[in-house]
Amino acid sequence: MKRHARRGFTVVLVAVLAVTGVSPAFAHWNGTGQDIASIHIYPYSYNSTWQTPMNRALSNWNATASPANFYKSSNSGSTITVSSYSNTWYGTYQRCGGMCMYVKLNSRTINRDASNFSNFVTSTLVHELGHALNLAHNSLTSIMNTSRNRNSMTTPQSHDVADVNAYY
Repeated sequence: MKRHARRGFTVVLVAVLAVTGVSPAFAHWNGTGQDIASIHIYPYSYNSTWQTPMNRALSNWNATASPANFYKSSNSGSTITVSSYSNTWYGTYQRCGGMCMYVKLNSRTINRDASNFSNFVTSTLVHELGHALNLAHNSLTSIMNTSRNRNSMTTPQSHDVADVNAYY
């Protein structure tokens, strides 16, 4: 009985993937993101040098043809923090539950390496929000490519949007 149920699920999954044109072999998910794509974040307050590109990162995901919806809510436990960390990363995402996340932006490394500060901040946060949407790193033309040009790529790319749509 279980074997037949599993086979039925596999047939349905293959049929859905065939109709949507998405193949798991080409999707890049890490499964450590949020349970739903509508994600509330505790309001952050920084000077306009940081605030503007951070807000643009949320808007860039919200403008995609995907279920991604990032919004600020004072009832949220999710936070985005900017600080100077001794680590070498630009940003990091950490899940604190199915409806909770912590994103940290490293002002030390961003200030050191950015030639276009605003774009670099936006790119870094769009990337970390991609992790919140269960996206994994990849080597494609993608906001999730760790070798992307952070000074110019500031929006989720078509592959990123397709992966989010396939996941949710």
